[in-house]
Amino acid sequence: MKIFFTIVFTLAAIVIAGIVYIYSGSYDVSANSAENKLTKWVLRTIRESSIESRIKNITAPNLENPSLIKQGLAHYKEMCEDCHGSPAKSETEISVGLNPPAPNLVKLGSVIPPEEIFWVTKNGIKMTGMPAWGKTHSDDKIWAIVAAVKKLNRISVKEYDSIKFSDEKEDHKH
Repeated sequence: MKIFFTIVFTLAAIVIAGIVYIYSGSYDVSANSAENKLTKWVLRTIRESSIESRIKNITAPNLENPSLIKQGLAHYKEMCEDCHGSPAKSETEISVGLNPPAPNLVKLGSVIPPEEIFWVTKNGIKMTGMPAWGKTHSDDKIWAIVAAVKKLNRISVKEYDSIKFSDEKEDHKH
């Protein structure tokens, strides 16, 4: 019986200490301060496990269609490059201020599974600044963005700069 009370007392003390910490204002929520290693690990592990469990039934379409890639590049240029970079710019005023930093998709887009890019683009990620584009864009438009992201590291600055956003009226699901 003594061990039971010790366990209950210890758990209660941990909960009370956690509540005191939460309400104390000790944790710095400023985007200027970096998280400690434990917090980074917890948040990264939660994010990766959550995404991995949700992409299991997603199947990418053929992402090699040049018109799909071109359409996706136009959307990427309009909506994504300020945070994720582009062949024309690796950092922006927005990307430098993000915490956690948004992945540079020119460098990483070719190695991230397309299903993961699709899910994150469609659903966003809480408390990172990544919006849920699925609220305003169809799955087809999101797959076009995915096709573009998979090709970003092979597009020249000149080719990227020539892209124009032309189908805004067709873009929204409404």
